[in-house]
This record gives sequence, C-alpha cells and structure tokens, in this order.
Amino acid sequence: MKALALFLLVSFTVVSAQDNNGRGVKATSLANAFVALADNSWAVAYNPAGLARITSPEISVFFVPQQFGIPELRTVSLSGAWKTSYGTPGASVEQFGFELYRTTDIRLGYGLSLDSIVNIGATVNVGQISIAGYGATHTYTVDVGLLGEPVHNVAIGFCARNVSAATIGKDRERLPQYLLLGICYRPFDGFSLVSEAEKDLEFPLVLKTGLEQRFFEFLSFRCGVSNNPDKFSAGIAVRCSVFEFGYAGYSHPELGWTHQIEISMR
Repeated sequence: MKALALFLLVSFTVVSAQDNNGRGVKATSLANAFVALADNSWAVAYNPAGLARITSPEISVFFVPQQFGIPELRTVSLSGAWKTSYGTPGASVEQFGFELYRTTDIRLGYGLSLDSIVNIGATVNVGQISIAGYGATHTYTVDVGLLGEPVHNVAIGFCARNVSAATIGKDRERLPQYLLLGICYRPFDGFSLVSEAEKDLEFPLVLKTGLEQRFFEFLSFRCGVSNNPDKFSAGIAVRCSVFEFGYAGYSHPELGWTHQIEISMR
C-alpha cells in the first residue's frame, strides 16, 4: 500500500507538471486560459489581480469525482471572494487524493485596483502533502499578478507563481515556478476570446486558447484547446437567480476524459 502511495505521488507530480487539473469549471472549459479573464473567485488561484474585478460577494464549490477515471484522484475545492472599500480579499481550500496520499492547499489572496485600468494582486499558498506511513510536509509559496485593460474590450493579464522560489523536503527540491501571460478580447457583450502562454521554468511552453459565448443572460457555452499535452476542453453553465450550475470536461490524449462540476452563488 505504501508503494502504491509513492507511485501515485510520483505519477501525479509528473502529470500535474504538464497537465493542470484546473480549478473552477469556467477556467477548465477555457483550457485554463484564465489569467487575462480571472473574473470569479478562482482568480485567487489563477491571477489574484482579477479579484479586484469582482463586484459582489461570491462563493463556489468545485468537485472532480475522479481525474482520468481514477477514483483515488479526487478533488474537492471551495473558493470565495468579497468586495470591500479597500480591495477584494479571496480565499480557497482544496483537498486532493485519498487516505494513502492526500494534498491540502489553502490560498489567501488580495486584489486591488490602482485605477480604472490596472489591477494588482498577490496570493499566499499554504500546502500540505501527506503520505500514509511517511508523515506530512508543508509548502509555502507566493504568487503575484497584474491585470489591465489598455484598450477598450482588450485585457492583458500576467501572473508569476511561486515567486518565493519555495522548496520541499530535506533535499530542498524547488517547487515549480510558472510565468503566465494572456490576452482577453471581448468584441461584444457575452462573448470572450482568450489566449495564454504558460511557461514552467523546467518544461516546454504551453499555449492555450478558449472562447465563451453567453446566451439570454443565463446560459453559457465554453470550449478550449491547449498543447503539451494536446488537450480539448468544453463546458456549460446555467444561471438561476443567484445560483450558477456548471460542468466542464477535458480530454487527455493518453489518460482519457475528466469530468468536473461546480455550484456557485453570487
């Protein structure tokens, strides 16, 4: 059983480095090209500067029953954000795995508008990795983000993850560091086209593109593609009063399809 836990740890580390499971069905549907959009509480995980764009309190529950069809690779997450006169704080809690191997992540973020064009933000991430029979270890990382709209209907977003260059374990192995740069184009109300480049300092560049079309103010369709590995994603969201019910799925060329669901209130 311990060997299985270690196998899952190594396997998931390799997979996650190249294939982010994502947080929130909107971002996942757009192939995680969310750094320049970042318009819901999951901005705390993608680009904390986007928190400043949130105009009313919101909370979301996100669930991945089994990643790549493996029940042990299960994710449950909760995120929230609320606007104040001094900026917008946001937070999320996420748990992944099962009794033999489990990770828990807590994110505390803050977004601030410098003016009508530029937003900045930062997130502090506290993580715990627990392996049955081997104990647990903790990680601490910091992300910073920038989001602006230099031209009407065009937003540019940037996020640097793990700027603190945090390490893990007795060998002080450095945790992944990412640089993300994206653009969002909204030519008319209800339509968004996003594109993003993501660079893990240890892996090849990942390019992502997605689009969203909203109908009748309560129905949204989304899709996206990315490379390294080649991945297709799609999703749908239905709004009813203050609630939104969303679904997203993405395909991996070798590992198959992963389903995700989310309930949000705002």
